[in-house]
Amino acid sequence: MADQKLIAAVGDIDEMWGAAFRERGFRCLATKDADEAVKANADFVLIDIRDRHMKEVFERIKSVGKSSVLPLIQDNTSRKDLVELKRMGANGYVNYGTPGLEVALRLQSMARSMGPQEGNSGEARSSKRVWFQQKVKFHIFNESHEAWSTTLSETGIFLRTSLSFPLYSVLKLQFELWGDNQTFACDGVIVRQETESEIRGLGVMFQNLKGESIRRLEEFFDIYRS
Repeated sequence: MADQKLIAAVGDIDEMWGAAFRERGFRCLATKDADEAVKANADFVLIDIRDRHMKEVFERIKSVGKSSVLPLIQDNTSRKDLVELKRMGANGYVNYGTPGLEVALRLQSMARSMGPQEGNSGEARSSKRVWFQQKVKFHIFNESHEAWSTTLSETGIFLRTSLSFPLYSVLKLQFELWGDNQTFACDGVIVRQETESEIRGLGVMFQNLKGESIRRLEEFFDIYRS
């Protein structure tokens, strides 16, 4: 297909997610260094930050300016490293533990909103709402569930799930903020339920955030303002 988006992967990324990307209509290319990544002229470049060529790839890709660059991070990636990756030109972050389907859906959403020079494509379109794919535990109606989030804001989170609950139901949330070594826990209320769009799930507004929780959220979003 002529409109297929190309993903160039630097590192062993294809082994983790390549099949899921191809199933969602992407073309995938494994590259070994900055030269191959630049020549690929890809729409998205995924970089394993453990790769010794990582900084060189960032510099070369961002000098060309076409590709959206997404480094792969771990739960224990430090805040300092996240800020440095953003300074180098990262268009967001992808956690190693994220399932391939979740990453593919994210890239599809980014591709749909991508203009001729739209590197951020919804990832950091404002400091208030960013792509944030983490496993979220939530408790509602005396039952516990898990779902992958898609986006996070200073006021709420979206959970991709086929589960359905009445609007304004209250739930308790637990998830990890990148660069923060403590679990983030808070109450939320369901204010939106997507049932028709490709990414279906629950829009949850945070409730009763205290000073410490507000501070931690603000510090998280400071990473995207760096």
